[in-house]
Amino acid sequence: MSEDQVFSGRAQRFRDKIYGSSKGELRLALVWRDMQEQLALNDHTLTCWDAGGGLGQISARLAALGHRVCLSEPASDMLQLAKENLPPSVSCRQETLQQHTVPEGGYDLVVCHAVLEWLAEPAQALPMLARSLAPGGHLSLLFYNVHAIALANMVKGNLYKVQAESFAGEPGSFTPPSPQDPMTVVGQLEALGLQVSGRRSVRFALDLMPRALRAQRSLEDVMAVEWQYGAREPYWQLGRYVHLVCRKSP
Repeated sequence: MSEDQVFSGRAQRFRDKIYGSSKGELRLALVWRDMQEQLALNDHTLTCWDAGGGLGQISARLAALGHRVCLSEPASDMLQLAKENLPPSVSCRQETLQQHTVPEGGYDLVVCHAVLEWLAEPAQALPMLARSLAPGGHLSLLFYNVHAIALANMVKGNLYKVQAESFAGEPGSFTPPSPQDPMTVVGQLEALGLQVSGRRSVRFALDLMPRALRAQRSLEDVMAVEWQYGAREPYWQLGRYVHLVCRKSP
């Protein structure tokens, strides 16, 4: 039986390769902007759970707005790097999503970014996330998109891989083992009683560009196109990641 993948021993490489690149910078900026547009982050203090929060970039932004934040991260070295950049007000716990104890009443906001695709059974995590929400609470869910992987392999001419629909990453790589189908995830969330109020792709324009062209285009220009098209049909289903904002009934 396959197991959930944890980034133990790879935190420095993860920070340099993922967030030390234009791809990581673009992803973080787009997701945070979408959260600010979709969620009432400036209206009142929220209780927040950053599930699988990694290096803590989203937790840091939420804490800076005065929200009460708990960050869960199973990799000890990843958690240590997060602590170095987080204020003491953020509660940091070394634990998996499944090990987390939800406080009575649940959370106003649950953030789960780039976690589903690293789980052996991603669909089993969604009911846990839904149960952790307070009535009227919101879920910010970001996941790796299987359609984007299929398109990338078509562009590269990896037709046998496309025909076999074999899109899982190799062990030890930063391509995850369980990329998700956006409409399947939306259906699973709605079956759990959550209303999906926001849908946006992240990194579709950048990833469609040949590598040689990326260096010739400013990140600001790429981000403008990503933002202009990212929430439209059919583009929201084409990004390397998909960001969904969901609400639990009051």
